[in-house]
Amino acid sequence: CGAGKTIFAAHFTEAGLKKKEPVVYISLEQEKEKLLFDLSTIQIDWSKVEKQGLLRIIGGNIASVHSLKEKRNANIGDLIEEIVDVVKETKAKRVVIDSINVLLSLFEENLGVQRHGMADLNFRLQELGCTTLYTCEIPEFAYGISWFGFEEFIVDGVIILRRDYQKELNKSRRSFKVIKMRATAYEDGDFPFVISKSGMEVYMNDPNKEFFHD
Repeated sequence: CGAGKTIFAAHFTEAGLKKKEPVVYISLEQEKEKLLFDLSTIQIDWSKVEKQGLLRIIGGNIASVHSLKEKRNANIGDLIEEIVDVVKETKAKRVVIDSINVLLSLFEENLGVQRHGMADLNFRLQELGCTTLYTCEIPEFAYGISWFGFEEFIVDGVIILRRDYQKELNKSRRSFKVIKMRATAYEDGDFPFVISKSGMEVYMNDPNKEFFHD
């Protein structure tokens, strides 16, 4: 909580939009209006690119998505088809799913069904030439790096965003670490970052510097 997952996803989206790459952004924890308002506080405005058709924001409150799923008696395959159809329609090159564990929690049959569903979704999006960013929650102070314990094995890359509370200072320190990135060179290290009015700022050149926040 508070590590910067949605802001990171917004920067990923912005990077694609600046290259004129169509993006599909699926939010399962915030209504579209709330998401856009929050991002406006870090100087991100998507109203123009939405009108141009470069960005499609779908999803919303998980309760309403769950209700629709129950009404249609939909399974995980049906949901995957809906996502794939939107990506095809928009010719998206980037997809954001915020968050994948909330999406998978709609289908509580068993871990096997959830894992197969995520693997199938990931494969289908790769086939369409998409770069997909999944955000994933982990419980506070957890040792694992995913909610269900299998997400990190399906994807090609894993980036950990952490917010560590320093009890003696009564402050928090946020950090960024790449722990997996197939076929891509990356900097190893635990890099501090801050969230300011400009969004996320990672200090790659000074990984040992301490940044604390009230």
